[in-house]
Amino acid sequence: MIKHSVKDSLVYLSIDKMDFSYRIPIKKTGNKIDWRIGAKGTEGIVFKGVSKWTLQLFTKKNTEDKYIQQFKSIVLQHCPNNTIDWEETLLAVDVQNEYNILSTAVNAADGQDEIISTLKTKYKLDEK
Repeated sequence: MIKHSVKDSLVYLSIDKMDFSYRIPIKKTGNKIDWRIGAKGTEGIVFKGVSKWTLQLFTKKNTEDKYIQQFKSIVLQHCPNNTIDWEETLLAVDVQNEYNILSTAVNAADGQDEIISTLKTKYKLDEK
């Protein structure tokens, strides 16, 4: 479960069984970015209009979808007019987490193209 509170225009977040907490300015909870997956200097995979904070919070360690859904509810509560593409965000979290696992399993420099190709095929990203 995510615990959150608001104080001084900041959303304070802590997530069960995770050893971190965050303070996010309320007006920035709805920030979106274009998220790029892959090594520097490569084309990689790009997701457009995704939640900056969802990716920051949930791609360092694998997490359960229920936490992402709870965070989405918090964002919608405090920033209801956001233009985040939530489907893309959820897909980006899944792909980034799998990329992290695959890149630690192989020499990332040697297998980068193969990892990206595998992820594009598995998640049907070429069809987008």
